[in-house]
Order: sequence, then C-alpha cells, then structure tokens
Amino acid sequence: MKKLIIILAAIAIVFFGCDSGKNKKENFGEILGDDPKLDSTQVSEELPTEAQQVLQNISSSPVEMAALLQSAGVEFSERYIAEVKDVDRYNTDFKRAVNLGILGADLGYLNMYKKTGPVMNNMQAIRKLSEELRVQQFFDFQTIKRLATNNENIDSLMYITLQSFNNMDTYLQQNGRSEISALIICGTWMEGMYIATQVLKESQNPNPEIVERIGDQKEVVENLTTMLSYYKNNPQFKTLHDSYARILSAYDGVTKTIEQGEPEQREIDGIMVVVQNEISHVEVPDETLETIILTIEEVRNNLIRL
Repeated sequence: MKKLIIILAAIAIVFFGCDSGKNKKENFGEILGDDPKLDSTQVSEELPTEAQQVLQNISSSPVEMAALLQSAGVEFSERYIAEVKDVDRYNTDFKRAVNLGILGADLGYLNMYKKTGPVMNNMQAIRKLSEELRVQQFFDFQTIKRLATNNENIDSLMYITLQSFNNMDTYLQQNGRSEISALIICGTWMEGMYIATQVLKESQNPNPEIVERIGDQKEVVENLTTMLSYYKNNPQFKTLHDSYARILSAYDGVTKTIEQGEPEQREIDGIMVVVQNEISHVEVPDETLETIILTIEEVRNNLIRL
C-alpha cells in the first residue's frame, strides 16, 4: 500500500469535558504568548542533521488526502474547513505558520472539488499570513486567482499551488527558518487528518481505504514527534511536541504487517532491476479509530482557536 505522507500539525489533548477544554485552550494560549516572532535562540542556531533528515523525509502535499476522499466518492462539505475570518487573530509567527499549513490543506481540498468562491477567500487569508511570515514571494496570487475562476484549469491550479508550498518549504529549510517549515508541515497534516476523520465520523459505513490510510499515519506521527523534539528548548514547541506524543499514544492500538509479494523486473533509468514487492496491511480497531477521531478533532479545533 502506498503510504500517505502529507504536510502537517498538532496539539493533541486527551479527552476532556467542555469546562476543562476551555481551561486547556486558555493555558495553551498563555504558553504561546503574544511575541510576534519566534525566538530563534530558543529553537537552535542550527538544526541537527538527524532532524533535517526527518524534516526532509516528511514529503508534502496539501491535496493527497483530498484526492483520496474524492476518489472514494465522498461529497464536499464546507463544514470541514477552517473559517478564514479567524486569520486576524493569529498574531505570532507560531500561530501564523501552523495556520498557514491548515489553510494550505484546505486550499488543496477546495481545489480538488473545484469550489471557486471559497478558494478566493482562502487565498486572501493565505496571502495575509504569508506576507506576515515574509514568504509571500512564493505565491503567484494573480495567476492563482485567474486559474481559480476557470474550473477547466484545475490541474494547472493544483500544480502551481503545490509548487508554491514546496518552493517555500525548501527556502525556509535552506535559510535558517526550519522551525517555520516544521510548523507549516504540522498544520497541513493536521488539517488533512481532520477532514478525513470527520468524514469517517459522519459515515455510517466508514470507507475501509480511508480507515487504512488514517491508520498508516502512525509512522508520520512518530516522525513529527521526533522532529519537534529538536525544538523543545522553545516552550511553544515543547507544548506542541508533548501534544504530538499524546497523539501518538492514540495510535497504540494500530498494527501494521508487511507481506512479501512476488519480485518483478522493472526498468529504472535504463537499467533492468529486480524489485521486491511488498503489501502492507494496517489494522485499526474500532475503539482505536474512535480515539484517533476524537483526539484529532479536539486538537485541530484548539489550533484554529489559538
């Protein structure tokens, strides 16, 4: 099975009631503070090589989960995406970066379903956050706007959107701003997972492929937790890391087995090679799936209410 590894973030909280949820949200906001910039001295002057490798191995695509949902025949729902009116509340680079990732995943979802009107509102919010993070140069907003109004150009629109995020990610990693890249990755992953898990939550007969893809994200959560551990000198990142560790705990019941398939010959770069095929099987018990769904819902909603 092809692994679904998409850009992504999280602040997972184990279950709490309405009153305790309110307190958790307020405490989290206090930890994030109102400093407009991340303190790079609290992050690290240079990201360790191991962390750079983890960051690079988490490949990014804001549309992969959306593509899976569409191919499974899932109908579009605007209830799943973040409200762009909240963008003015994101007054620190930490909040901006996480929510730029969230809006990026929403943009992929909107593009996949050809929702022109919401795309324009989403792009306005992305433009604001990208300007405040000083990465607006990677978005050709005029071209994106033109393509968004013509559904016949959906492939070009999706290509340009993905290129924009990928180029921005490369720039951030190469220019000493890997912490921003990490937060954007976290935000995108969380939103993709939120949309997919909400689909399952509202479905009487959950799609087995979607369930398996969600279960297959256990390895991604492990990678993200490792990545965030390198930033734990910063209180903001420590909270995020600890929350990801709790998300990982929600995956405890997920098991994955690998079945060796038949080897086959393939031509790669003009050379015939023997490739050993593997088939993976992911098991997600109903109780574990429910825990994952509820945890991600709480986490994501706290992220957009920062």
